[in-house]
Amino acid sequence: MQMSSAQPTSGLTEAGGALVQEVLRLRSRSPRVRELQARLRNAKLLAVYDVSDHFDALTRAAVVKLQREAGLRESGVVDRPTWDALLARSQPPTAAELGNVDIGAWFTAPSQPGYVKELQHRLRQVKLYQGPIDGHFDAATQQAVSAWRQRIGLPASEVMDERSWAPLIRRTRNPRYVDLFEAPPASTMTQELDPRCLTGKVVCISKQQRKMSYVVDGQVRFVREARFARPGWESPEGEFRIWYMNSDTVSKIFGERTPMPYAIFYQGNVAIHFSQDFADKGYEGGSHGCSQLRDYQVAKWLYEQVRVGDRVVVYQ
Repeated sequence: MQMSSAQPTSGLTEAGGALVQEVLRLRSRSPRVRELQARLRNAKLLAVYDVSDHFDALTRAAVVKLQREAGLRESGVVDRPTWDALLARSQPPTAAELGNVDIGAWFTAPSQPGYVKELQHRLRQVKLYQGPIDGHFDAATQQAVSAWRQRIGLPASEVMDERSWAPLIRRTRNPRYVDLFEAPPASTMTQELDPRCLTGKVVCISKQQRKMSYVVDGQVRFVREARFARPGWESPEGEFRIWYMNSDTVSKIFGERTPMPYAIFYQGNVAIHFSQDFADKGYEGGSHGCSQLRDYQVAKWLYEQVRVGDRVVVYQ
């Protein structure tokens, strides 16, 4: 059951000129900072899911970005013109948003059976779910999600958003692929491979074919559709080495929190990862340079096959 009745609060705007008397800046501590942060988050300038009374460095950086985009002096201080610019780009926060109990978007949609299996396994670990690990988001699974949320002090809901998912992953172990599935992902697609993909262990990515393969000594283990960058954020081409891997990555670079489950980084912040947006929208959207998969099960399987130092080849 999602909360929808919370009324917007006036916060900074309730006293009309209140902000003129209470200018907000780095290290300010005030309840009014909560509305500032909530509005910055709404405007996709501040990538946090909890707001606070503390005006910290992240808040200042978001204010500077707002001022830059609005053509204001980049002081990092919230004066009247800065606040007016923010009002034009945001909605009044609700009491739930200010109290950090609002129900956000799903971390990964329950339409992904692989994610639901992992969720069921983790809920079983905290002794809230006793049913089968079958990937069906049924009543028993929904009840377990709701019970978990209430255990950690959140409103009852069937939604496993980041606020409820993050504590769950901290208190449970990540199940192995073999704990959830009986066989590797089936693969019926084909991909024309670059010659660099024919030796050793390599993730082979073709932007023109819009496909990704995992290849070991010339033997293709799986092929899947892949999605790449939106205009202006072209995915890099070349031969790379995996330098970092993290199964629970959340991107905070672009002003909002974007889940990147099973991220395999191969150049700077560019990674292979599951994308819910790709699953939902197909090729209508795009990444900020990453190579994306739209099947959670495949992303989890691939993550367990590769290691830091393995090769990734990206070509046309």
